[in-house]
Amino acid sequence: MSSAPRIKACIFDMDGLLLDTETIYSQVTNKILEPYNKTFPMETKLKMMGRDVRTATDILLADLELPLSFEEYDSQATELKKIYFRMALMMPGAERLLRHLTAHSVPIALATSSSKQMFRIKTEIHDTVFELFGDHITCGDDPDVKHAKPAPDIFLTAMQRLDSSLQPSDCLVFEDAVNGVEAANNASMNSIWVHDMRFSQDDAPPTEHTATERITSLLDFDPAKYGLSPYTEGL
Repeated sequence: MSSAPRIKACIFDMDGLLLDTETIYSQVTNKILEPYNKTFPMETKLKMMGRDVRTATDILLADLELPLSFEEYDSQATELKKIYFRMALMMPGAERLLRHLTAHSVPIALATSSSKQMFRIKTEIHDTVFELFGDHITCGDDPDVKHAKPAPDIFLTAMQRLDSSLQPSDCLVFEDAVNGVEAANNASMNSIWVHDMRFSQDDAPPTEHTATERITSLLDFDPAKYGLSPYTEGL
């Protein structure tokens, strides 16, 4: 990237970016797969990441040729998620960045494919952090989000609710999934791909990607690079 854009607002994905839920998704999936003597392959997980529940589940059922309907699988998964997601931890650097942006009056919004119910469960023990978003939280089951990622709907909806004067080029989207980066591109927004190397089929960094910038942790994000207030020493 030759010249970084100057950013007026930031929009965040949640799963795998702010919360370490991807390991829990794998745990839940493997638990359901046990009776069928199957395990959750990374190739399938990568195809599912960042997608809505229906699409992700359909990918899983097809790839692993499971004798389950969507409804049967989703019923089992939902009950397990209600237990395990309450234990989800914040990802490194997430709280620091959100508090920094809020302290410097940078508008922030959350745009998650999770349903409102699952959002509440996942964030239950982190309510003081997610309160920083105020009312600017858009979930995957929001009636204004007609199409799931990689469609741009959820990011455009989040932007419009944040500030109607914002343009897509004013926004910086933070995503951990390639599917989410594609959604940001489709919204004509800038994006930071936070590439968690735990969920990669190759130890080497990709030679090509479509994000504005690729980093491997939110700890590596430099706000000043995008015209935002820099971190002060010690933060």
